[in-house]
Amino acid sequence: KLIILNMRLLKIIFIYSLLIIYSLEFLLFFTLPEEQKTMIKIKEERIKKAKELNREIDLRSPDQFYIDEKKNNKDLDPKFLYSKTFSSFKVFREAKKNNKIIPFRGPINKKSISCAEDLKYRIVSNDKYGFKNSNEIYNKKINSFLLGDSYAEGLCVVGKEDIAGNLIEKKINTINFGVTDTGPLVSLGILKEFGQYFKPQNVIYLYFEGNDLEDLNFEKNEDYLLNYLENNFSINYLNRYEEIKNFLARAKTESESRISKKNYSEDLQSTETNFFDNLKNHLKDIIELNSLKNIIRYSIVKQQVETYDLSLFYSIVEKMNFETKKWDGNYYFVYVPSWSRYFTKFTNKDASINLKNDILNELRSKNINIIDLTEFFDNSKNIKEFFPLGYIGHYNSNGYMKIAEIIAKNIE
Repeated sequence: KLIILNMRLLKIIFIYSLLIIYSLEFLLFFTLPEEQKTMIKIKEERIKKAKELNREIDLRSPDQFYIDEKKNNKDLDPKFLYSKTFSSFKVFREAKKNNKIIPFRGPINKKSISCAEDLKYRIVSNDKYGFKNSNEIYNKKINSFLLGDSYAEGLCVVGKEDIAGNLIEKKINTINFGVTDTGPLVSLGILKEFGQYFKPQNVIYLYFEGNDLEDLNFEKNEDYLLNYLENNFSINYLNRYEEIKNFLARAKTESESRISKKNYSEDLQSTETNFFDNLKNHLKDIIELNSLKNIIRYSIVKQQVETYDLSLFYSIVEKMNFETKKWDGNYYFVYVPSWSRYFTKFTNKDASINLKNDILNELRSKNINIIDLTEFFDNSKNIKEFFPLGYIGHYNSNGYMKIAEIIAKNIE
């Protein structure tokens, strides 16, 4: 009888525990920001917001836009980036195998398309080195380098509206060396290849908390990039542009071949999502206890410490600072908050977001100059004004302008 009683007690405890756990998960779900709840239908939500603002809407995929635009703009080429996205390309794999040069970014002296998070595509200019600049930037003494990923590059806006463009407007002649979809090792490589040539007064590295450490997990397996941690290492990038042009020509052919094989029949069709599909997705998240699991992983257990190679990251930042001091330049580490910080809660993005204080404290102990953009954005009265359509994505022109203002005040 005692055994039966204990079994019943255990069942009751188990059932009540489940009720408590799922009650907590339900409560957490109802506290989620509305933007997070609509993330299962992002494009539909953007269409809705664009219509409310009476904006023009382009529902084409980036590839379909490229095909259509290329018919009238022969100066348009596909983009190339030294990133995980392009690592599957045959030209990339062959260059690695044969120890040949791989460009940081391309095309050279051509146009390329940027994203359309507000449902409007932009065409941007790429300079003689393959970066998002006008060649006129090189007619004057270079004051500053801007390094980093898509936030440095200024994804989804034209050149005059990105951070570098706004700094130029403030008479701070700035080269945009941002490369979308990359991490800190690519930025270090660019700095070492171009730094001694231009010797800028300021080197401004934008660290994006959303995915830079994830991108480093790809980059640290690239021996080609790891070499930049060695003193005085260089591949003589500036004097190898014939090789770089040849690589980019092959990458263009491969990109266009991939684009032509895709099916775009549904690009212009409605993106409406069934109500029951949305409900099913939300229920799936609740049943899997996603919010509770993420709180335990990233706030209590702090699993992110094992997820990312922080020691390598710190070494890269120190190396950037060291390289900049070779010509008595000033190095600035700019902490860029992710939209996830403001539009989501209890997600796997917390893995990197929760590391902010640890990262900044460690870099301060190494005497790195820090500009923490969260000090502004955390206290903004209307954070949505800095994002496309007031929704998730990269910063819009207002956001990039504000970041440039903050940087300019700190480097003067």
